[in-house]
Amino acid sequence: MNIRDDLLDFVRAHRDELTLSVYIEAAPADPAARRNWRVRLRQGLNDVRESLVQAPADEQDAFERCAAEVLGRLPNGETPAGGLGWACFASAGGEVLTVHLRDAAETQVAWGPGVRLVPFLRAADEPPALVVRIDRLHLRIHRWHEGVLEPLVSRDATLDHEPGPHMGDAARLGFHDGTRGRTRTDEDQRQRQEATDRLLAFARTQVLHLAGRTMPILIGGGAEAAARLLAHLPGAVADRAVLVADLALSADDAVTAPVIHGALQDLERTLRLRRVAELREMAHAHGRAAVGLTPARTAADLGALAELIFSERAWRQHPDEIEALVQRALAAGAEVALAPVGGDMPSDGEGVFAGLRFPLPTTR
Repeated sequence: MNIRDDLLDFVRAHRDELTLSVYIEAAPADPAARRNWRVRLRQGLNDVRESLVQAPADEQDAFERCAAEVLGRLPNGETPAGGLGWACFASAGGEVLTVHLRDAAETQVAWGPGVRLVPFLRAADEPPALVVRIDRLHLRIHRWHEGVLEPLVSRDATLDHEPGPHMGDAARLGFHDGTRGRTRTDEDQRQRQEATDRLLAFARTQVLHLAGRTMPILIGGGAEAAARLLAHLPGAVADRAVLVADLALSADDAVTAPVIHGALQDLERTLRLRRVAELREMAHAHGRAAVGLTPARTAADLGALAELIFSERAWRQHPDEIEALVQRALAAGAEVALAPVGGDMPSDGEGVFAGLRFPLPTTR
């Protein structure tokens, strides 16, 4: 999951400290509903305030200080800037972090030890991706990050040589250029094919260099060239690459952006479900994986947690337990991901799947 470094540092620094977490939804389409988030925010703060009536005075004071910090940083106007979601985290010790979100499902307020992070995971920005568009003659590679395409590589196929004019006149179709048994048309086709082959080899090298070990790869352009490029990528790289038919070589960014967004969602769902299947198989073979909330907590207790994937259902059913497990996983340097909504998640394991640094001890 794409978690920005400053938020990750904040989570780790304040894991056991009382913290106020506030999320504000993105602007709704209905203008009449755009002030509703302020009503829900006030109600959320009042709900926490009422829950602290019997709490020690110093905790009540800490909450009021944090609430004042959040209210003092609210976006101006009826909606967060740019119609984006917004989050603010204020610790009892006085540290505050604000974050703009691509989206947020609902305005909500939470008070307790550490950052309430799962709502952020539900609305987090897409991870950076490599966008490759290639046909027989042209290659364009961009980096997709925070909704913007950054040009990285642009190359056009070049022939070995350009055929010259024939004695001042245009050559007849099929005119022999001195190659016995081969026409000029045959030679041009050969050179074009070799130029395409060189372009594909160059594209493969660039993709392997630019995509690193984890970046998803979207490949479009000409159907034949795109398919050839994907077929020539190593297995571990091809597993996180996908052909996108609508990713046209000449399309402008405004047209391309929604295509990329949709393709990344589909690819993320596929990769996440594939990884869950791998973890289930490893767990059943008593390998370096665990299935279920209790085994995942045991792994965290033992320092074995390396990866955590959980479903929306798991969070809805066990919000406090999942939040605590997420914080412990991130504090230990583990990878954390929320399974995409709409994926065919397995029904076993309470929707919690963990990759481990070492197998858990067996109990008899």
